[in-house]
Amino acid sequence: MVALSYYGFATNDNEIKQCLAKIANELEAKHPGSNRIKVAILEFRTSENELTNFNQFIQDELNATYRNSKRFEVIDQNAINRLITTYGWDLNKGNSFHVYSELSELIFKTIGMVPNAFIYGQVNDNDQTITITGYLVPNGISSTNIYSRQTITSSALTDKLLGKPIRKTEPKPEPQVVIVEKPVIVEKEVVVEKPVYIEKEVVVEKPVYIEKPQPQTSSQKFADRIGDLEFEMTEVKSMGDRIEITLVVVNSKIDDNIAYMEARFIDMDGNEFNSHSGQNTFRNRSLIEGVPIKGTITFNDANVQRTQNIAVIEIKVYGTGNKHLGSLRFRNVPVTN
Repeated sequence: MVALSYYGFATNDNEIKQCLAKIANELEAKHPGSNRIKVAILEFRTSENELTNFNQFIQDELNATYRNSKRFEVIDQNAINRLITTYGWDLNKGNSFHVYSELSELIFKTIGMVPNAFIYGQVNDNDQTITITGYLVPNGISSTNIYSRQTITSSALTDKLLGKPIRKTEPKPEPQVVIVEKPVIVEKEVVVEKPVYIEKEVVVEKPVYIEKPQPQTSSQKFADRIGDLEFEMTEVKSMGDRIEITLVVVNSKIDDNIAYMEARFIDMDGNEFNSHSGQNTFRNRSLIEGVPIKGTITFNDANVQRTQNIAVIEIKVYGTGNKHLGSLRFRNVPVTN
């Protein structure tokens, strides 16, 4: 029974993922223009405006689908979720131009990015079926006809995601097999053979134990400080055609300001790649004492996607009046995919 339940969940999981992939691809295809844009994914609520576990499932699948997209770049989902929770967004605000204007300003002030479009949606429970509708709203437009709607069969998994009592799946009855025994007479010839003894060498293998070197782990913490500013590099990730570095900065004493950053790294083959001030989100960032802020530094030079390990990363930090506050250096940094 456990095996059947697991198989049922896996089957339903694939059906939902295929449905969400269709929605993601249709929204991307219907968006006007060909330039690469930044997209903020909001919430997918029920028709009663309730937030369920279905929302997290849909957000994860849309992020996974757009990870290799050439047109949509999804803004950090965790940061967007915190912002819309603080703002109090729900389906009743889905058609308000004023709301999207305020959200854009809040996102820019918090993480230094301006979304070019928003995605949100609605999940309708029709008992035997589930209808999922995704809407795409270009920034600056109060309403839109860009949407994609897909319908799937309700299942134990959709019940679980909606927070409903999980329905029981009746196992299919196994067909009855009737065995009829019928005696069959078979004549068997018995041959008596004399044993023949042949001497031959037997090779006995003796195991030799060799200690294999343990692979390096990525648990190393990359942290440093410049004056009262504490820096931690939390992620270095390959994003297909670029490498993106995530930094967390906190001022331990007083309020301060970061004007901009410039960075470069050298890979294990000695190739050097640069990221200028316009390629990161640390521009005119105001720091509040004891409160960390997060930002990213992007490298999109030619052939940067081939980098798997970095020999050294150097980050120059500039403060008020473009004053050089100091530099950070992190060595032997792995790149994750």
